[in-house]
Amino acid sequence: MHDKSVNTVIYILTNHPLVHLTIVKVLSRYRVERFSQNHLTDNSRCDWMLIVDAYSVAEWIATITKYGLRQGRPILILTDGLHTEAEELRLVYLGVRGIVRLANLDTDLVQAVESVMNGRLWLRRATLAEHVIRKGGQNAKPLSVREEQILAFLLSGSSNKEIGNSLGISDRTVKFHVSNILRKFEVKNRRGLLKSKWPTTETTWSVPA
Repeated sequence: MHDKSVNTVIYILTNHPLVHLTIVKVLSRYRVERFSQNHLTDNSRCDWMLIVDAYSVAEWIATITKYGLRQGRPILILTDGLHTEAEELRLVYLGVRGIVRLANLDTDLVQAVESVMNGRLWLRRATLAEHVIRKGGQNAKPLSVREEQILAFLLSGSSNKEIGNSLGISDRTVKFHVSNILRKFEVKNRRGLLKSKWPTTETTWSVPA
């Protein structure tokens, strides 16, 4: 079996020295480097994933949106600040493939990295169950990958024009996908979508220009 860890670079974005040292120790079998946008051009054609410490990095939402949602890079989030399934699911729509509690770095990080490398989500059972429900469950109303991407922008308050510019698609295409999303969530407009099971939090879910 091919070992992807040999060819995969794992970047770490954290402002906490202890968290960085712990990750390096736990992931000793992998090629681990500090995250720097200046260095990414050298590895743009290589397999790489990004671990973001949301607890210590202020710009973490902008980062995961840029590299997860827009570039399709696998993102793994470290946090102690999210507690509901719906909050975690919003991160999935922004491109996050795994969520690990900082308190569980020693026990969960390796399994989470391996799962994400193999194309699987690493989420709590309750969040995975919510993911199935949101995708239609037994009613079979799944969201396409493009619809999930557009949903992330809708939840951040982006206009159709902003969505189209960010994803490189026409306004007409955006309207088509938005209409399908509203239909699948059984709501009439964006206001109804924002009220559809999504929790009210103090978190700002901004999508950078």
